[in-house]
Amino acid sequence: MASKSKNVSVSKKTLKKQIYEYRWIYVLGIPGVIVLFMFSYMPLRGLLMAFQDYNPHLGILESPWVGLKHFKTLFQDAKFYNMLKNTLIISGLNLLTFPAPIILALIMNEVRNAKFKKFIQTSVYLPHFLSWAIVASLTFFLLSTEQGLVNKIAEFMGHESTAYLFSSKWIYLIIVIQSLWKSVGWGSIVYLAAISGIDQSLYEAAKMDGANRFQCMLKITLPSIMPTVAVMLILRMGSIISVDFEQVFLMNNAMVKSQLEVFEVYIYNNSIGAGSTQYSYTTAIGLFKSVINTGLVIFTNWITSRKGYEGVM
Repeated sequence: MASKSKNVSVSKKTLKKQIYEYRWIYVLGIPGVIVLFMFSYMPLRGLLMAFQDYNPHLGILESPWVGLKHFKTLFQDAKFYNMLKNTLIISGLNLLTFPAPIILALIMNEVRNAKFKKFIQTSVYLPHFLSWAIVASLTFFLLSTEQGLVNKIAEFMGHESTAYLFSSKWIYLIIVIQSLWKSVGWGSIVYLAAISGIDQSLYEAAKMDGANRFQCMLKITLPSIMPTVAVMLILRMGSIISVDFEQVFLMNNAMVKSQLEVFEVYIYNNSIGAGSTQYSYTTAIGLFKSVINTGLVIFTNWITSRKGYEGVM
């Protein structure tokens, strides 16, 4: 008993000593903690609206509680399963492009010409800084039936023009290509940073054993960045029931409305778009998405941990 109490007292002294030693670091962290609490944790009380018939005049504390009423309304909505299907299709197709930033990072890492490498990096990073309005305009410029460059070339070669933007067969592919073009360069930055941290002596030893550049990439670079890949995959799974509202909203039209009817657009149409005050119902939809995404993160993290990687939890 005496030894246990002694160990506890020693650990307390050690903790107090550490806090005192790093006191100025903790002081510097206080503003960040305050901002995190105010803008990340305080707004969580708004989730209570999903279980209420929220009235702005009464506030959250005084609004009547209705339990799971809004969730039942959502699940009974005729559009629910179509929205879920469309969201999973778009997110699933985007998930198939997950290896693209990894491949791009591996290729750029092998480029030895510094000027050419900078040019390629600038070219692939630039789309990330373009708004979805510009991306949608570029897509219209390329694929519109009458003005589109692609159809102009097709007509010049003797083919008929195709209504890509109004075709249910093409719209998902267009959405995925837009997302890939806009995000692949920026996503590769994380993997390039991970590659830069690899011990160069591993490559030197491999070259002494006769390994070529492709073998070094396959046997050293790729395995070394797998922990980073695992973390990025977990984070990607956290948005599997979410799509980019701006992208889908700007690409929507009457001909592809049923294919692009997703939760984000549905929330907009039932709130701001309709001048409605369905605060509780739209909050319930957002909470439903958050619960599913959180569950997928936990599940993916568990699988990653089983495979021997650290994960995020």
